[in-house]
Amino acid sequence: MERATVSEISEMTGLHENTIRRYADRGIIESKRDFRGWRFFPEPMKTVKKIKALLDGEIQAEKQV
Repeated sequence: MERATVSEISEMTGLHENTIRRYADRGIIESKRDFRGWRFFPEPMKTVKKIKALLDGEIQAEKQV
């Protein structure tokens, strides 16, 4: 999978779509926008691994200033 939508990341992690959007807005996970302005995740497996590590307490989210 080359890229994924918010709903696809939500399905893979079990988190609500708004939570995924909030993580992206805060810079915790990387997202980009396509030509329509829709958010997508260019490296979905990396994104899912990071979210699962956050949820498992293996890593901490960096605070955005």
